[in-house]
Amino acid sequence: MERSRDCPFRPLKALNNNVLLAYDPASDQEVVLVGRGLGFQASGPLSRSDPRIEKVFRLDESRNRRQFLRLTETLSGDVIGVAEEILHLAAGRFGPPGEEAHLTLAEHLAATLDRVRQGMPIPNPFLAQIQLLYPEEYELAGQAVQMIADRLGVRLPEEEQGLLALHLLGMRRREPPKLVARHQAVIRESAQFLADEAGISWSDDDPRLARVLLHLRLAVELIVSGKGEANPLLDRIRSEYPDAFARARRLGDYMAERLDRPVSDDEVGYLALHLLRLKNLT
Repeated sequence: MERSRDCPFRPLKALNNNVLLAYDPASDQEVVLVGRGLGFQASGPLSRSDPRIEKVFRLDESRNRRQFLRLTETLSGDVIGVAEEILHLAAGRFGPPGEEAHLTLAEHLAATLDRVRQGMPIPNPFLAQIQLLYPEEYELAGQAVQMIADRLGVRLPEEEQGLLALHLLGMRRREPPKLVARHQAVIRESAQFLADEAGISWSDDDPRLARVLLHLRLAVELIVSGKGEANPLLDRIRSEYPDAFARARRLGDYMAERLDRPVSDDEVGYLALHLLRLKNLT
């Protein structure tokens, strides 16, 4: 017999005052409910139409659901709760997260909080790059940092705000954090390659760096998606500036290896143009 869609949620565990792990008889699985005061003294059945419920997160894949339930037993409920609140905040801006975000963000926050409480540094070589390339994610990560301070009494450093922004970027693109970090490394290393070839050095406020990073971000996105753009100047660049094209080809080969995607001559031509502009400005 089909279960009624009107049957109430059954509270299982309050993760914090605003996040509740509950059983949904309609789907015969656990769900995460987010809303102001939902976890405070939660005990009896909770109507599905309760006005406090702002979001219902479901983990439909059994493996993800098992891992999440395991996290609720091994990590602090406060940490998981604030992670779910952050995902709720991000969902309002970027749309619903992928299921694995519920696992990776909670685990990341738990490890970060341990480091901060022990006085250990949180290195982030991509901070300036993230601030420039992903301002929306970085701003939202700032709200997350404030939420963590309010809920847990721990003020995270700016470097961690940048790392949280990468998590939000991965959520937005449905990409795992490790893949997002790899792409950022490719962008940074490619920018350094261009600087070395042009005989210049970057500073974080260098407008040349900003232009190069913005192009490299777009280049990585196009290479990964396989949606390259035709370069109308390709033949001219290749014939008139063979040295710059050959150097850019080396960079393209590196990017192809790191991204596991081919890099077209059209894109190499654009990289060669950036190299020429940088050399002409030195």
